[in-house]
Amino acid sequence: MAKEEKGMLVADRVIVGDGKRVIEQGAVVLDGKRIRAVGTADELRRRFPEKEIRLEGCTLMPGMIDMHTHIGYYYGEKNADRLAEDRMLRAYFIGKRMEDTLKAGVTTIRDMSSADGVGRALKEAAAAGYIRAPRIFTSLKGLCMTGGHGYGMTGAVEEVDGVEEIRKAVRRNIRDGADCIKLLDSEAYRGEEFNQEELDAAVEEAHRFGCKVAAHAGYGPSMDMCIQAGCDSIEHGTHLSVDQAERMRDNRQTWVPTIYVFHYAYELVQKAMTDESLSSNRDYLKDTVETYRDQFKKLYDTGVLVATGTDTDACSHPKASPVARECAYMVQYGISPVEAIACATGNGAKALGLSDSLGLLREGLLADIIAVKGNPGEDIRALEDVQAVWQEGTCVYESESTHLCQ
Repeated sequence: MAKEEKGMLVADRVIVGDGKRVIEQGAVVLDGKRIRAVGTADELRRRFPEKEIRLEGCTLMPGMIDMHTHIGYYYGEKNADRLAEDRMLRAYFIGKRMEDTLKAGVTTIRDMSSADGVGRALKEAAAAGYIRAPRIFTSLKGLCMTGGHGYGMTGAVEEVDGVEEIRKAVRRNIRDGADCIKLLDSEAYRGEEFNQEELDAAVEEAHRFGCKVAAHAGYGPSMDMCIQAGCDSIEHGTHLSVDQAERMRDNRQTWVPTIYVFHYAYELVQKAMTDESLSSNRDYLKDTVETYRDQFKKLYDTGVLVATGTDTDACSHPKASPVARECAYMVQYGISPVEAIACATGNGAKALGLSDSLGLLREGLLADIIAVKGNPGEDIRALEDVQAVWQEGTCVYESESTHLCQ
């Protein structure tokens, strides 16, 4: 049985998650669900004569945060037809996916619209101890205009038109347990969909009830409108401009770029596409990955808050929540590994409004901690070699080479 740890985790280093601080020969003292102290191992040994759990050759860092997932997507799975028709089988699939997310070192996710209220059900199941799952924030149903982007996602997206319909839809989602609201407004190849009055109404209504709003937007004028409306984050933002990023910085809005999923989708199209009628999709993906390559560092340097999201569920990616690969592209496109780790930890917590609870290894915060083999501060690929995961002080995963959760 997993249990809350009390003692001191000691590793080759601790990456705090703020994009700056790395403690060589570091340690973290656990006290139930929370962190009691963080510092050098020598210093903490003098202050806390605790049992030591040594993680040789490892780095300790905060649990990662995936700000853009779609729980329960099974498209592309070999048994997709059976998963579509059998809700019980689908529930087992989703439960396994949640366990795999934890094993990837991701302890918090934000579900950006899934069918059948699964985000809420999983939260209840995890709270009751029926399954192990990351901490879940869910939008429940996404909202789009009639015929807008995502309208075909049966059960996961609701079509709404006009100010009153959109206000009612926001209220319904909040009534049904949504932690945030998702608006689907444009792809890079489509113009704006909701009008300004509809966007304004959605944000005003969500904020009135204390809910943040995430806007799926990639087309320039659409992003302008979402920024003006006060959406708390822009999801994808495939053609975000420097001027828009600066406005988002000043407004304290977050950019969740989801770089990796577009690269992954482009690779799939390149390998599998034989029908020239699909060339427009190939060209769109090619343009998008090249835009990320050319623009990411310029946008990051504006100071806009950047947080990691994967969106890979939509492509039935073989690995659950590959935040590590999102970080790898951020490093490839110009930022340091420690800065990328902050995008996956501290920045995500800020975007959720939970920086006083999550995202950093700091005294008093919840003990969401992962141990990875090697030094991701020098080689970001080390994030893919997760050795152990603690969620609120409980060891919920250990690799075969460790023996921590017994």
